[in-house]
Amino acid sequence: MKLLIALDVLERRPAEPPLRDALWRMLSASDDGVANELWDADGGPAIVTRTAARLALPSTRPPEIVGRWGDTMLGIADMVAIYRHVLDNDLIVDALAAAPRHASDGFDQYFGIPTLPRPWAIKQGWSTSPRDVVLHTSGLVGADWRFVVVVLASFPVGTDWVTAAAAVNDEVTALAPGL
Repeated sequence: MKLLIALDVLERRPAEPPLRDALWRMLSASDDGVANELWDADGGPAIVTRTAARLALPSTRPPEIVGRWGDTMLGIADMVAIYRHVLDNDLIVDALAAAPRHASDGFDQYFGIPTLPRPWAIKQGWSTSPRDVVLHTSGLVGADWRFVVVVLASFPVGTDWVTAAAAVNDEVTALAPGL
């Protein structure tokens, strides 16, 4: 969802340098505070519908609960289309390539794709809800960002992060020979 927020902001307000710094933090360090502010300021679910329409993302839907932007529905094909779209945006790609090991909330972002050799540019996702534990790894991999990798995973409530990360790592490891 943070990629959709960034794309929407850059489409509607590209010349605002303070926003560019905020977008960098939101994307590289997965800063939820920045995402919350932009979500609220720019219309929440309207961000999803505007960007989904502009990029022709058929599976993308706003969250059922307006304030829970992290619950936005995104299909794998939509994620691939988003990454293909951002290839021309240096701010976004550079921020994803500069993702630090630990996100702004302290979460270790180096699961999944970061188990591969560089170069890679990632946008990771993690959350818990009464329904599940979610851990996603997605991004660009290889010379000239040749590959888009998307692994979206959900686990039963109570699954610990170490177990979830190991499962996502295994999925990426299975993909590695084709990359």
